[in-house]
Amino acid sequence: MGLLDRLVPQSLKSRFDRPSELLPVQGYKTFTEQSPFFHSWDGTLYEQAQTRAIIECIATACSKLKPEFVTPEGSQGSIPRVQKLFTAWPNDVMDWPTFLRRVFTILLTETTAYVVPGYDDRDGSIISLWPMKPSYTEVVDYEGEPWMRFHLLTGEVQAYPFYDVAILTRFQLDSDIYGGGNKPLTPTLRLMDAQRQAEEIALKTGADIRFIGKLTTLTHEDDLEKKRNRFAESNLSPRNKSGLMLYDSTIDELKQVNPQNFTIDPDEMSRIDKALYSYFTINEKILSASFTEAEWAAFYELCIEPKAIALGAALTKMLLTPTQVRKGNHIMFSSGYLEYATPESKLKVATNGLDRGVYTINEVRDIFQLPHIPGGDVRMIRGEYYIIDDLNNIIAESGGKSKHDTTTHTVDQPSDDDTDTYDDSDVADEIDDLTRRLVALMEKRAKVAA
Repeated sequence: MGLLDRLVPQSLKSRFDRPSELLPVQGYKTFTEQSPFFHSWDGTLYEQAQTRAIIECIATACSKLKPEFVTPEGSQGSIPRVQKLFTAWPNDVMDWPTFLRRVFTILLTETTAYVVPGYDDRDGSIISLWPMKPSYTEVVDYEGEPWMRFHLLTGEVQAYPFYDVAILTRFQLDSDIYGGGNKPLTPTLRLMDAQRQAEEIALKTGADIRFIGKLTTLTHEDDLEKKRNRFAESNLSPRNKSGLMLYDSTIDELKQVNPQNFTIDPDEMSRIDKALYSYFTINEKILSASFTEAEWAAFYELCIEPKAIALGAALTKMLLTPTQVRKGNHIMFSSGYLEYATPESKLKVATNGLDRGVYTINEVRDIFQLPHIPGGDVRMIRGEYYIIDDLNNIIAESGGKSKHDTTTHTVDQPSDDDTDTYDDSDVADEIDDLTRRLVALMEKRAKVAA
């Protein structure tokens, strides 16, 4: 029993596990290829510390995306099998952050990432999603339909209908299906490795050589080696307990070598870093977590958001039918968990969004990472204030009016002389004041919790 058995149940195994039948299939033709195939890149991209740090930083940021299954208004739960995936977890081994980190790590390393389905043992419907990292992939034609065949590192071969697989790519030019690979980065990786080796050799050499001397006579190579060993054994070994160094007259101009730190030229290092940053669309401030709000927003829009849109579109195509998509169903990954704003910006967004009906009370609490409260899924609209539930039903409006109450409400006054009615402008002012106090309280709680 293993992960492969979770992907294809036993009752459906004959449908998907048929390597003997798939071997003689015809090549599947695309606009650019006959029998498209893709090899896992055998370079050292993920073995270099700098590139691994970049990939991990981007993949970790992507793991904070919030998966959402968006349905037309009033049709919640219309596709329960898909709804379940996005309200729980993608499979019974991974949660969504782990799943997303894995998918985008593969994408950045291989330039092609796959998400394959797990099937229900009863009816063959898709009930789970799995990232796949094969060593070799090919698209074949089986009975007139395209299939993807994955050759795994374990030697197993798995086949799936082409349209049951979500494919993400980078640098897609030569192939209609696969990414372009990271071959253009090979010279930079070689230079990085050469610098690492040069620095290591220089440090070892600098630590090993402590004295430089010149012999006054011509000496045979064997005798030269003996003199070197004798000098080291007599003066530099633990045998020399006196601290006095002595040598014969054949050695002249004996000088001590001061250990020096070996460093790579900063300009050369900067060129390598800039090449990596441009390739992965990142910068040093993002890596070191010293970015400003504007710098993080630029990084999100240029690097994270396109990947989120691509994954959402690929899973939408994989899990939903064209009819369901035309009705407004789709899958997306929002920035709900990407908390990058300063407290001041959060307060401004919450204040402006809450009293204009953009956010519900609980959505504002999400901004400050506070738990939801009962009855908090309502919106307030500024001006003539309306309390609206998630189905756009008016629960109440300013002045104390309810949905079915059209009478004018007044409040008792402490003096008979003061008989002014308590009008809607006063209510609006009170709601403004309550809103500010609520947001201020939430901000304080967030600071205390931090």
